[in-house]
Amino acid sequence: MPALINNEDFMRDNPSRFRPITALIITAILAGCSSQPPQRVIQEPLPKVETTPRTADQLLAQAERAAFPESARLKIQAAHKLLSEQPYRAQNVLESIPYDNLPSDLQANLSLIRAEIAERNGQNWEVFHWLDREPVINSSDSSLVTRSHILRAKAFNRYGEYLAALDEWLPAIPNLRPNQQETLYQDFWTTLLHVPHDRLMALNSQTVDTNLKGWLELAMIYSPGKALDRQLENLSQWRNRWSDHPARQFLPDNLNSLSPEAISHPRKIALLLPTSGPLATAGKSVRDGFMAAYYSAIADHSGSDSQHTPEILFFDTHKTDILKLAERARNAGAELIIGPLDKGNVIRLKQSPPGGVTILALNYADTNYADTNYADTNYVDSNYADISQPDDTGRFGFYQFGLSTEDEAKLAAQRGILDGHRRVLIFASNASWSQRAVESFMAEWKKLGGEVAGISQFDSQSEYSKLAGEALLVDKSQQRARQISRLLREQIGFEPRRRQDVDMIFMTASPEEARQIKPAIAYQYAGDIPAYATSNAYSGQTSQSRDQDLNFLRVPVMQWYIPGLRSPLKQSITDTWPTARGQYGSLFALGADSYNLHPRLQQLRSLSGSRIVGLTGWLSINEQGRVSRELSWQIFRNGQLRPLPIPVQNTDALAAQTSK
Repeated sequence: MPALINNEDFMRDNPSRFRPITALIITAILAGCSSQPPQRVIQEPLPKVETTPRTADQLLAQAERAAFPESARLKIQAAHKLLSEQPYRAQNVLESIPYDNLPSDLQANLSLIRAEIAERNGQNWEVFHWLDREPVINSSDSSLVTRSHILRAKAFNRYGEYLAALDEWLPAIPNLRPNQQETLYQDFWTTLLHVPHDRLMALNSQTVDTNLKGWLELAMIYSPGKALDRQLENLSQWRNRWSDHPARQFLPDNLNSLSPEAISHPRKIALLLPTSGPLATAGKSVRDGFMAAYYSAIADHSGSDSQHTPEILFFDTHKTDILKLAERARNAGAELIIGPLDKGNVIRLKQSPPGGVTILALNYADTNYADTNYADTNYVDSNYADISQPDDTGRFGFYQFGLSTEDEAKLAAQRGILDGHRRVLIFASNASWSQRAVESFMAEWKKLGGEVAGISQFDSQSEYSKLAGEALLVDKSQQRARQISRLLREQIGFEPRRRQDVDMIFMTASPEEARQIKPAIAYQYAGDIPAYATSNAYSGQTSQSRDQDLNFLRVPVMQWYIPGLRSPLKQSITDTWPTARGQYGSLFALGADSYNLHPRLQQLRSLSGSRIVGLTGWLSINEQGRVSRELSWQIFRNGQLRPLPIPVQNTDALAAQTSK
């Protein structure tokens, strides 16, 4: 059998035999090609590149196909796109991402968007919860850091922590474009208006930023305590110096027309107060506080207002027609009436005020709500009234100033929402002032989106532990356990449980009542639920042993009652009148503040943002002439009041701590 020949070996060994064949094959191929007709080359257009940004849904679809952490990056981008119109959906997207497994830069981006969502949802405490994280603080992304500063500044504003807010604004504002800054001017201005004058002066001397200097100089003009004539002069000078500054929008529209008012100081003031009858103690307390401030102003010649010390006229309103009394005061030369104190008299005087005289009523004319801080007085009322406006000269008007529990109830609703609470359980006494405070709280609470889980009413005969157990549905839990035991015919291991649908408690109670309600709530397994009250729950006198039962109760407190706050005027009052150390102390403070307000009524009303610090709170006046009070939120800890901090998380850490 012949051996098989390897073609490759054969061709390698005999190349010359195949060269002619190869040449013929190549020639044939070329001839065949030349005989074909020429073909046109058609150029297809290149695929169109999508240049528009991907939608959130497209990003989420792509994230489903991507591996981690790229999938997380795409979800964060999608959440950012959803933020403005679908914040809840954006939050759901972010909640699906395992935060702890992310790279640091993605943790920072996720945290920032969660903080922005929290701000939109009104959960200001959660803004700090997300931004107080190492990946955000140490981020190298300047835009992200700037946005973080802005979110924190605005949140600090809402909590009244203005110095902290300023520290956030300062590194953020210079990094923004002018159009970005413009949207933040109102928030920035709000901060500056509340920063102490000394801090503004120090910052102004240190900064080289011309734009910032303009802001600081204007804010210093608005600082409390300046006389209106000096203030108007400084505002005119600022306007001339900073003709193109963006802060010009915060100058009063009627700056020029205010000038004649600046030199108008009442030469006679009439006090219309009850100094006899059932309201005599309240009326005399206001009168004595007023006169203490009067003599203090005479002794202090550092301010220009002290050079215009008025003559004081006294009129007793007990069993007297208030309209005739006001006419008598005007005919006696009074240019300003302070009072009356009784709500009914305020209503009558508002309806028929005497012409040519300014009135600072020490109660509220609106009839929707009333308030009695003191059991034996028909003293204060709340809510905004349709107050009469000044006349054409701007010189006369009807102002209202009082200490309203309804206002404090509204403050409690606002603070509760600010702290992240949404569903409240209310404890209220059957006293009329308590009921009206509850109405005020509920109106504000519901307006802000809160829900009321229930209202539990008590009186002097109530058994507080049982009351709290029923309100918290602990009794229902115990009842179910008994039913199961009967069915099984044996005792079962059981721990009572309270209802879980409540995240806040609000109470309107006296100090004695609050000292019983708060421990009863804790006894019924609800000591961890944050509890808020009006200042009625605080006696005004520190008693560490008695107030241990109020631990973790939050209350708004006027400056007069803040422990450790030094005030020479308060000291002078309490040294002179021992009754000022008790329940009537706030009325002495009201009288003192009414004197200190009187030369600045038009100033505070006309210059939006102006305010003064008083013994009853930080005082400002709205366009309707109503004096508003800003109070300090305090919390009982170890039987003593302490400033209420910003909550760090939704579960209240303070309530879980034991007293130290």
